[in-house]
Amino acid sequence: MKKIIYNTIGGVSLSLGIAGAFLPLLPSTCFILLSTWAFAKSSPRFYAWLYYKSPFAQSIQDWQQNQAIPTRVKWIAAISMATSYSITVLVDNIYVLSGVEIGLLCLTAYLLSKPNREQEFTYQQTSELHQPAI
Repeated sequence: MKKIIYNTIGGVSLSLGIAGAFLPLLPSTCFILLSTWAFAKSSPRFYAWLYYKSPFAQSIQDWQQNQAIPTRVKWIAAISMATSYSITVLVDNIYVLSGVEIGLLCLTAYLLSKPNREQEFTYQQTSELHQPAI
């Protein structure tokens, strides 16, 4: 039963992540990472495909190994947040505006706290880590 639930979460979040790659207001990264987590618990085959062969493989590996976010992704996120905030300014409710401001500031601080993919990392050599389970 757990396997079915994790496979469902993985499939739905992967679908949303793929859609988010093309739709400007739907995020893709969080859904792709969620699907990676779900497939790691339920389907070694899909997990290996996502981690090693999918178009998202480099981003997934950067995140799992170093918690790194590519500079390009940070810029896209910043532009998306600025666009979202400029639309929210049209709302006449101070509570909604304040909530969005606080949320976007927290998200910006989080993004800036993570290293870029281009930075140097020290990798630990472990043979059992992230081996394909096919």
